[in-house]
Amino acid sequence: MTSTSARPRPAAGQTTDRDIASFLAHTEPVDALAQDGYLAGHDGRVIAQQLRRPGLVRALTFSVCHSARPDTDRFYQDDEEEAAEWRRRRTQTIRDHCAVCPVRAACAELALRDEDVHGVRGGLPEEKLALRLATDADRLEKARAADDRVERLRSARLDAEREVHRIALMHTGGSVPAAKRAENNGEVRTAVQERDAAKKAHRTESGWTVAA
Repeated sequence: MTSTSARPRPAAGQTTDRDIASFLAHTEPVDALAQDGYLAGHDGRVIAQQLRRPGLVRALTFSVCHSARPDTDRFYQDDEEEAAEWRRRRTQTIRDHCAVCPVRAACAELALRDEDVHGVRGGLPEEKLALRLATDADRLEKARAADDRVERLRSARLDAEREVHRIALMHTGGSVPAAKRAENNGEVRTAVQERDAAKKAHRTESGWTVAA
């Protein structure tokens, strides 16, 4: 796999494209992957498949459509336009916008996760999106299940954080008896441990190997 800058190398024995893609997706911030050209082309396709949905959504903030805001209506056939002429125009529009987009692989992957095969996504027209949706059906089903797990863990993490604040505010002030304050401190410590466990689980499932 190639890029525009050097990156840490995967552990010994990780030699396939998918191994390297998994390593990069789990160790590099999405912003860095987008800026350094890791989410475009064939290599980008393999890496994008390793990202969870929030990462794919984040990647689109680096897209040509987000930064330059081209006229996306040019992807669609005009009324009374000949099909052959429209296809030529669509191909040229893809070359002008999608071919130079640094996150086109992430764009296509997100469309497939969402089963959105209308228009052009990541440089792929409707017919190619539909074909890939069919051929990648098993992989996409697993990816969506993983995305759902991440969302559930994110919700659990937020609930745990709110619980820490709730317990911490239950017994405050100088009038609280020492015994009650000690009991409350113990409850806070337990809630913090549960919050940290939820945070770790969420980050691990999301593919973030280094905890913040």
